[in-house]
Amino acid sequence: MVELIFGICIVLFVVDIFPAASVSLACCTAFAALDICSVTEAFAGFSNDIVLVVFGTEIFGIAYQESGLSRLTARKITALSKGKEKNIIIAAGVIAAALSAFLNNQVVCSLMLVICITLAKELKNINVLNITLPVIYLAILGGQCTLIGAPATLVASSMAEGATGKGISMFELLPMGAIILCAGLLYICVFSHRKGEKMWKTRGGFDLIVSEETLEVDRKKCAVTLCAGAAMLIGFVTGVVSVGIASLVGALICLFGKAVKQKESFAKIDWNILIWLGCSIGMANALNKSGRIQDLCEYISAVLPENTSPVLLLAAIVFVTMAISNLISNTTTVMMIMPFAIDLAQRCGYSARPFIIGVTLASGLAVLTPLSCGFIGMTTRVGYKFSDYVRYGAGFQLFLYVLTVLSTCLFYSF
Repeated sequence: MVELIFGICIVLFVVDIFPAASVSLACCTAFAALDICSVTEAFAGFSNDIVLVVFGTEIFGIAYQESGLSRLTARKITALSKGKEKNIIIAAGVIAAALSAFLNNQVVCSLMLVICITLAKELKNINVLNITLPVIYLAILGGQCTLIGAPATLVASSMAEGATGKGISMFELLPMGAIILCAGLLYICVFSHRKGEKMWKTRGGFDLIVSEETLEVDRKKCAVTLCAGAAMLIGFVTGVVSVGIASLVGALICLFGKAVKQKESFAKIDWNILIWLGCSIGMANALNKSGRIQDLCEYISAVLPENTSPVLLLAAIVFVTMAISNLISNTTTVMMIMPFAIDLAQRCGYSARPFIIGVTLASGLAVLTPLSCGFIGMTTRVGYKFSDYVRYGAGFQLFLYVLTVLSTCLFYSF
């Protein structure tokens, strides 16, 4: 029954007949009504850090925009890029990647989304669909360069330390991450941008309403917004609170500091995305509880011939990890696949280290669907359809898969 409901849900996501929030809400309701999982498990996502981060950073993003900071940032990027789409992708993408290596990439992606929207409003020759997804891709790649760049990496490090006694150090992934980032940027500039221009030539994204009034920079609002950003940053880096709570603290500073009004900001929040993300986590809980993912892993283990090449084994594990991570959150994927990958490597007499790294990178580099992570899901607000992600990202996903396998084999021995 779980497979049937989840399959119907995926089909409805792809055909895009109904809003994603309505489909995911119906799916979680069905899971709870049929007693596949409890109501608490089905709707646990609404207290999850991912949803709290999206809510908090949406408020921060609105304040960042209304204070005039986003326009200042957009002007700086425009000056660096000379107003050309490909140059904007490079300038904004490199900034996003650098920030994502040291900040929670959920926050960075929220900020870059606001900046991409502002750029599309400022420059009439820029299609928001052509620049948003590539910039978010690069932010994701940047987040794979350090331990703190992505939540899934932190989870993977903790699980690896528990199973083998050695976690992932702060900059262990940097050499591989830097190679993947540079190669990914090159691929986007050479292939993806051209593909995007063809796909969205007749589509300008969402309705960008540009005010006739010039948005002045409000120094007081800027100061409050920057303080909110600093508070979030301190929370992210120190870990004294969760990333979700840190985001809420930043949002509250913006609200109480009157950088933005509650009624206006709540009206501008994309509640469709929040509901969809919350329900997606509930869907993952039900799928995980059903044990079907674990069954799939055991099946793969059974069909593999004896004395399978470690490279082939790694390639299979990375493929399965990426495939699953494109359907459910990458953090959940790590929690399900990591124990299996370590156990399989040890049973075959291979070092578990390359498999730990391969699973970590594969889960974080799943970019084919908006189901894989919240920051890709957020981009639906600019007008992408579910099928756009698959059509645009298929080649890029395959490219990342090959890079992950090759770079893991290059830096780690079996």
